[in-house]
Amino acid sequence: MTIGGSVDWRGNPIDREVHGGVRAAWFMYVANVVMNMVIVPNLLNLVTYLHGTMHMGVSGSATTVTNLVGATCGFALIGAFLSDSYIMRSRTILVFGPLMFLGYGLLALQAYLPSLHPAPCNIEADLSRCKEVHGRNATLLYAALYISAFGDGCIRTCMPSLGADQFDRQDPTESRQQSSFFNWYTFGISLGGFIGLILIVWLENYKGWDIGLGACAILVLFGLLLVAAGLPFYRNQVPEGSPLTRILQVLVVALRNRNLELPEKLEEAEECRTGTGTGSAQVVPQRKSLKFLDKAYIHHGKMGIGQFAA
Repeated sequence: MTIGGSVDWRGNPIDREVHGGVRAAWFMYVANVVMNMVIVPNLLNLVTYLHGTMHMGVSGSATTVTNLVGATCGFALIGAFLSDSYIMRSRTILVFGPLMFLGYGLLALQAYLPSLHPAPCNIEADLSRCKEVHGRNATLLYAALYISAFGDGCIRTCMPSLGADQFDRQDPTESRQQSSFFNWYTFGISLGGFIGLILIVWLENYKGWDIGLGACAILVLFGLLLVAAGLPFYRNQVPEGSPLTRILQVLVVALRNRNLELPEKLEEAEECRTGTGTGSAQVVPQRKSLKFLDKAYIHHGKMGIGQFAA
């Protein structure tokens, strides 16, 4: 049976006994812990890497990290749009998540090969004598950072939503389980960050940035494998298409009907469109703002209408 438009990863109707529930949500929870072992410590420790290894100034390093956080949030919007409109959330994670693995892999490679980063120097003694990263090495650095940010944004926006999709909100038991999942998911962010701040930061500061960033890449890959392992058990929401298309349709029809008189009750417009006179049509209540969009309900000749009322 299908629950709220849910299907399995092949697009077939789901089986309650197999798909969804706590078992499927646990894949999201564990993957969340693993991913935050990477995300949280690197947000806090990346300034140290840029300043100490790439020889950027403190303000330049902090600005780069701040821009990276903002870009990750912007990429999260892109990931959310794609997952809701065209691609299922589980597929969005598995398609764009490997970019995060690639980004950390490139950072680890750059930290490992001396030719890809500036020569070591005593940055605390005299920063002016330390050569800042530039040219192709700087391009590699920024490419790696923003490639990982794109994958990170898509993972962040899709993983909690995919976990919530495993529960039917119309079922009282599953609704309580969904609330419990979000409590555990939030705890998982803190747990993963706590472990990462101890383990990853220790590796990066005492064993080398190449080892620390390489461990991050391995953890990201492990998290993606956990998500992939849960594919046979997920309930996936069917994408509904771009909301921008529907909004544009309403705007076009409202513009075409701009010279028509708006009925006193929108139910009359709906009855004219459907050809029924029962007066039982369900329409969106009128609002005072953007009332010109109500004209999208008017049927005129052979022209269709938009399913929207302002």
